[in-house]
Amino acid sequence: MVNDYALLTRLPLLQGISSTELLHLEDVLRLDIDELPASRLPLIRQGDNCTQLHWLVEGELVREHHSADGIYATRSSISAPAVLDVERLFGLHPTYQYSYQAKTDVKMLSIRKSLINSHLMKSEVFRLNLLNALSAISQKRVEALLPCQLLTTEERLKHFLSKLFPDSKGEVEVIIKMKELAKFIGDSRLITSRLLNRWEEEGSICLGRGHFIIPDIQALLK
Repeated sequence: MVNDYALLTRLPLLQGISSTELLHLEDVLRLDIDELPASRLPLIRQGDNCTQLHWLVEGELVREHHSADGIYATRSSISAPAVLDVERLFGLHPTYQYSYQAKTDVKMLSIRKSLINSHLMKSEVFRLNLLNALSAISQKRVEALLPCQLLTTEERLKHFLSKLFPDSKGEVEVIIKMKELAKFIGDSRLITSRLLNRWEEEGSICLGRGHFIIPDIQALLK
């Protein structure tokens, strides 16, 4: 059982719920925090049915996504406190969008979807937090889809990256062949390669064979 209710009420979606209310729900919700060691084995796999809502309470996870056509993959990190794939809990495709593995030792809290529906949804604070979270995700994605005039290769590539990493911070990795990246941004392989090499000279990225790492995605997109 959980004793540190102040910690729980700082987690996304649980912020604002009183310790008294959480104590009342503890037995039903099974608020056990699991401690897991760092590992390369995935804790959650992309495409699995989203039957639980997971919170990262402490530590850091690696988040990975592979495109359905197999053309590209992305890798980034997510730090606590965080809630994982909340927008995938309901809707047309309730499956996890990302795979997650423990980059460090982590603490995780998981609550079954059936218990979310039968108990947490009765909390007005939880419902408002969930609505705000889903609205923010929806608004960011709508903004990313709005038409914009992108005149240069650099602008198009930054726009492409902003869609791959809409909410990431710090270091991220893009796994993609140069010719495929050029197709995505509508330019030649040569010009795309020149841009990436310039970014590497400026220290904005680290180029590798079939992939590149961006040490600070937010700094690059600015």
